[in-house]
Amino acid sequence: MTRETESAVAAAVAVARDAGVRCAEPVVLRDAWHALVHLAPSPIVARASRSLDWPGGPSPDDVVRELAVAAHAASHAAPVVPPSDEIDPGPHERDGHVVTFWRYVEESGELDAAAAGRGLRAIHDALADFDGALPAAGHPEDVREMLDTLEGSEHVELMREIVSRAPDVDGQALHGDAHVWNCLQTADGPLWHDFETACRGPREYDLAALVNVDVATGRHSSGQDALAAYGEHDAELLASMLAVYAAWVYTSWLTALPRRPELAPVLDERLRWLRDYVSERSS
Repeated sequence: MTRETESAVAAAVAVARDAGVRCAEPVVLRDAWHALVHLAPSPIVARASRSLDWPGGPSPDDVVRELAVAAHAASHAAPVVPPSDEIDPGPHERDGHVVTFWRYVEESGELDAAAAGRGLRAIHDALADFDGALPAAGHPEDVREMLDTLEGSEHVELMREIVSRAPDVDGQALHGDAHVWNCLQTADGPLWHDFETACRGPREYDLAALVNVDVATGRHSSGQDALAAYGEHDAELLASMLAVYAAWVYTSWLTALPRRPELAPVLDERLRWLRDYVSERSS
């Protein structure tokens, strides 16, 4: 566990204990942009922001935005991991971290991709009336800020081109990163989580996230099955949104390379695909 992760975990445990929640053994479930910590034995998971400054680290606003969007979906009985009802879900600030609390959910078996796709449509329906402020699909302002920190290259110019040519389409509140790895299979069915990159745009942006890896690698995965179960959508708009979604993801990877060099081989492969994809659609 890195020092940064230890600090995030300590902040989450401290906030919980101040609220009377017993945490005998915090278990780190995920250590990426944010620390996800099960406050065992309590049925509570804490999400604590990293204190790295943006754009080298995530924006603390993401954690706050995630709570608002997921809570709205949960209030409409959409299939999401809900905020905790055992403790004030937050957001709380402690030692440079923003902390939110969620219900602990146990995974159970392989993902039912069709049910996940139907669940994503239910979430979209639930979020249709969410009126809170959200960034545009593809996070164009964030992408530009991240690109400004990188040395000029053909990859950087490709990302700038994609952002500048992104379709201007009205939309609604979205999950923002709706690939199947952000969906947990539980005994009661799949639940979507990780709304930290929620944004506003056409539903097809989330559907692009569902199938991005499939299209980029030429393989068929559960994302395609989820898309088929999702139902009616604009296939051409989805195709346009693929590059927009990919540009945001791969710009994040480019920014993270100094601390995550293991991403380099996969990133090179995906960037070659993205360049060819954009070229084919422009011809």
